[in-house]
Amino acid sequence: MIRMLLVAALLAAAPMLAPRAADLPDRPIRIIVPFTPGGTSDIVARLLAEAAGPHLPRGAVVENRGGAGGNIGMAEAARGAADGSTLIQCAFGPCGANPALYANPGYNLLADFAPVILTGAVRNVMTVRRELPAANVQEFLALARRQPLSFASSGVGASNHLGPELLRSITGIEMTHVPYRGSGPAITDLVAGRVDVFFDNLPSILPHIRSGTVRALAAVSDTRIPELPDVPTFAEQGVQGMAIDSWFGFMTPARTPPAAIAALNAAFAQALQNPAVRARMMELGATPLGGSPEQMGAHVRAEAARWAEVVRRQGIRAE
Repeated sequence: MIRMLLVAALLAAAPMLAPRAADLPDRPIRIIVPFTPGGTSDIVARLLAEAAGPHLPRGAVVENRGGAGGNIGMAEAARGAADGSTLIQCAFGPCGANPALYANPGYNLLADFAPVILTGAVRNVMTVRRELPAANVQEFLALARRQPLSFASSGVGASNHLGPELLRSITGIEMTHVPYRGSGPAITDLVAGRVDVFFDNLPSILPHIRSGTVRALAAVSDTRIPELPDVPTFAEQGVQGMAIDSWFGFMTPARTPPAAIAALNAAFAQALQNPAVRARMMELGATPLGGSPEQMGAHVRAEAARWAEVVRRQGIRAE
């Protein structure tokens, strides 16, 4: 998936349109991040807010509105001013899985928001506790068919929850879901051997893979991960359809004028071309993206449809 997004971003990057700041209100752009501070999504939003500032009438400010898996911030953004002054930091959960997971998330993803730009994606990797007797995906599947296994997540609806659910759906194996309040506690229990499997974002799990406290079995991607060149993808190990990206980007209230959306897209596209921004994102394990609002819209619709099917098939509901 990251490969396809990169191709789309490169096609859209040239020629670069000049930002039309006059089409935006004369006040700071409000970027709502629907998560608590400190995660990759939040860090990237702040990085881009600063880099895009010179291309906006009054810069941009980031506000964290965490809670309910991202639903609280999304609902607040849906009620925001539809004049180009409100953005929501979209991500895998609230703009992909949540509309199917929650009976009433508080917003209608496709009706309440208009896409602006994809900003980045973080790759995921399947890891297991160090002592688990499986050296590759096929050995893991055989083990799962012989004995009960458990998988950790950072919460219902996160990519590290739905990744294992997708694997269960594709292969028919059974695993017990053990949700945690964030990746940190999940990694702690994986290292301690209290859970068997964790599909985590690369930035938080990579140090533990390198130290040998957990083992990586597969890149949850369509290509190998550069930081883990010896770890094959699921497809290379005989399991198709297991490419999952933890992506993020900006959307705005649906009634925002097209000229304002174009101005926002141009400003953040320029920020994404900044070499310092790109270097910092890659340090975080994030692939810089970009592209048009239409490309982001197509991606969001595809993600929502994909995960709605997984949620329906697996019978997953968020409380």
